[in-house]
Amino acid sequence: MMRSTLLHKTQDNWENPRVTAAEQEGTIADLSRRVPLYARAPTRIDFAGGWTDLIPFAMENEGVVVNAAIDLHVYASLTPVLDACVSLHAVDLKEFFYPVDVSTCLRGLNLPQAILSRFRPNKGCHLATWSEVPKGSGLGASGTLGIGLVGLLSTFVEKKLTLCQIVDIAADVEQETGIPCGKQDHYAGVLGGINLLRCNNEFVKSTPLGLTEDVLEELQESLLLVYTGESHFSGSILQNVIDAYKMGNRRTHDALKALRRIAGEMKQMFETSHFSDLGRLLDENWHFQKQLHPSVNTERIDELVDVGKKSGCTGGKACGAGGGGCLVFYCKADRIDSARRAFRTAGARIIPFRFDFEGLRIWSPE
Repeated sequence: MMRSTLLHKTQDNWENPRVTAAEQEGTIADLSRRVPLYARAPTRIDFAGGWTDLIPFAMENEGVVVNAAIDLHVYASLTPVLDACVSLHAVDLKEFFYPVDVSTCLRGLNLPQAILSRFRPNKGCHLATWSEVPKGSGLGASGTLGIGLVGLLSTFVEKKLTLCQIVDIAADVEQETGIPCGKQDHYAGVLGGINLLRCNNEFVKSTPLGLTEDVLEELQESLLLVYTGESHFSGSILQNVIDAYKMGNRRTHDALKALRRIAGEMKQMFETSHFSDLGRLLDENWHFQKQLHPSVNTERIDELVDVGKKSGCTGGKACGAGGGGCLVFYCKADRIDSARRAFRTAGARIIPFRFDFEGLRIWSPE
């Protein structure tokens, strides 16, 4: 059985434990029947209603979120090895981990470690993970990583899971590590597309918001994804808002109800395919998002929102929890080039993207 607490080691001094010739001979036949596995899942932009999928709000009120999966992906690979050891390489973070101990408590482990602990494969493998988005981007990469790893490891240990089960396990493990989260990131990761999510307690109903190809292209060309250059740690911001909600902070309660209302208006706008009010709704969502807790906003975000408005954007908001990361703006087509130049002059990075309609993909070379 895999032992699960992972000790950090540098890549330079790590080596696979050696196996005897007899062990090799006994496992080569089995290994020849295995092939590497790969997983890919999209991150997301939340247009409106983010935060309302969080417990405890979704236990007392229906949460409503409109989000879109985008083609900035999180990847994972799993390569079978000849021994019973399991290792993990976070490629973009340049970290290597190796399992050496059993842990019954997931709190304190990072997300890949905790998911390994949940599945405990009794066959050896090497896991690698990497992401196309900056760390702390606000695009839901941690939830997306969880989706990819749960899908990958369940396939490896031959445990069949529905997409809803993959979401539930990934979200549960994330919460058990001490990071409060809803499920909007996870559903974007498994389903792809542009979706309306209705969240009641732990139950989520997802409805695709279909657009024609022409309308989709028009919307795509009117959006800008801007990286502030500031990484955020969503866990602490989320906890700040949850604590304020539990303490009965009126401003936080009112802001969450307003975010839910705006998501309903956003849904109607997508259903009619008329986006003239998209900038206004993004602005209104950001207004109430900032009222959840002071840690949601930063001076850098204020600066870039101001740059956007002065350069022709009709509205924008921080993605995810805020506190840094990425911002999404809506801009009329005749002003979008000038807006790009203004953001670059302000030292921000424009991140190109397309909508992703594939969702979670798991495959092998054969």
